[in-house]
Amino acid sequence: MDECIHGFEPGMCASCFPPPEPEKVAIRRAPKAPKTNLRTPAPGTTAAKAPEPRASNLPKRIFHVTHVRNLPAIIASGELKPSSLSAEQAEVVLASPITHELRATAQATADASVLECIAFSLTPRATWWSLVQDGAAGPTWSDDARRALAVDFIVLGVDIPAVADRLIVTDGDAAAMTTAVGSTPDAAKRMLARAAMDEAVMQAAEALVPGTVPLASVALVAVANDKRRDEVKRALADAGLKAKVAVYPPWFVPTPIA
Repeated sequence: MDECIHGFEPGMCASCFPPPEPEKVAIRRAPKAPKTNLRTPAPGTTAAKAPEPRASNLPKRIFHVTHVRNLPAIIASGELKPSSLSAEQAEVVLASPITHELRATAQATADASVLECIAFSLTPRATWWSLVQDGAAGPTWSDDARRALAVDFIVLGVDIPAVADRLIVTDGDAAAMTTAVGSTPDAAKRMLARAAMDEAVMQAAEALVPGTVPLASVALVAVANDKRRDEVKRALADAGLKAKVAVYPPWFVPTPIA
C-alpha cells in the first residue's frame, strides 16, 4: 500500500490527504406558511433533527502517548499495560500521585477502575497532551512531566477494531464526576459519533481499554524527528515487531484547545 511522505497510509495523514470539502446542497425556497403562534409549531412540522455522522467520519484509531524511555519496558513485556500495572516499571510517569489516586477511585466499569485501564485519546491533538507540551503546570502532573521535552515522546496508534469489544469512551477526563462514560460497545460507538461532531469533545475525550493490549496491535508509532524514528525502528525490529514508524512533527507541538 502506498504511503505519504510522513509514512502514513492513504487517508490517515491530514496534511497529505485533507478531508474533502462538504458538498454544497441546493436550497429550495419553501412556500410561505400561514402565520401561527410562535409558541405553537405549525401544523405538520417537526423539530429539526441533528444529522447523524457517517461511519466513515468516526475515529478509526486511538492514541497512547508515552515517553521513549518507557519503550524498552513495553517491548520487554510485549504489551501495553494500564498505569496500575506499569507505573512501577515506567521510567517516566506523567501523572502525579493525586491523579493516580483519583483514577484509582473512579470506576470505568463495574469490574475495573479508570487506573486499571490503558488510557488512549481519540486524537493526537488531545487536551491533556497539549497541556503536557505546554509545560505540565499544576498538581495533575508529575515532576517528570514538567522536565520532559515533547520530542522525547512517542505516539502509539491502535486501530479501534482491534479493541472494539472492550473499548470504553468518555467525553472528558475519565476520573471527573461529571464525565459521561460509554462502557458498552453500543454506548462507546455513540460517544465516538458525538466526538466526531464536536472538536472540543474529540480533544477532551478518553478511550479506555481494561486489561492489556498486545504490542502487535500497535499499527503506527509517530515520532517528532528522523533521529527518533531510526531509534524506535531499530528497537521494534530487534523485537520482531512491524509497526509503522512515521515522523510527524505537528503532533509534538501544543495546539489550541477547542
